[in-house]
Amino acid sequence: MANPNFSSPDSFTFVEPIVQHAPNQKTMAKQWLHGYQYGPLWVPPLVGPGTLANVFLAYFAQTTVKRNMYIVAAMGIFSILPITFLYMEPGINGASKWKVQMLLKDEGFSMPDTTVWWPSAHRHGSTQASRRWAEKTDMKELILFWRKVNNVRWVIAGLAAAASGWATFA
Repeated sequence: MANPNFSSPDSFTFVEPIVQHAPNQKTMAKQWLHGYQYGPLWVPPLVGPGTLANVFLAYFAQTTVKRNMYIVAAMGIFSILPITFLYMEPGINGASKWKVQMLLKDEGFSMPDTTVWWPSAHRHGSTQASRRWAEKTDMKELILFWRKVNNVRWVIAGLAAAASGWATFA
């Protein structure tokens, strides 16, 4: 698992200001949700081309070692999607969105449910277990746990980039 003191760029620029300066849980909830909902705007455009580029490079690689490195890179980059949709969305993302709804319900905020087959940053994909977790957990704790899990995705992406770079420049 990623070093808990390590912060990916978005964890540093996104999470730190929230947990350090938000005056209360409601403000944290609003800020986290606002930033979280930008993810679908930039993550898929990085994962898709990164995966396809490495598949393309693997196909045309001139040695088995380079081909394997590109395949490892493609699989690493692509793995970010199932980690997000199958682990994070029903887990920490879902718990955090449920907590946001709990904290902001007096302001009329509500999110409809969704399914694992139609994930959305604007809908709940949480399990009943993650909802129970959210109900007994502070928003700050949820955001800090989100950062740890998000950092794992950054480490995977970094390793994939290193594999691809090694195959290209070795």
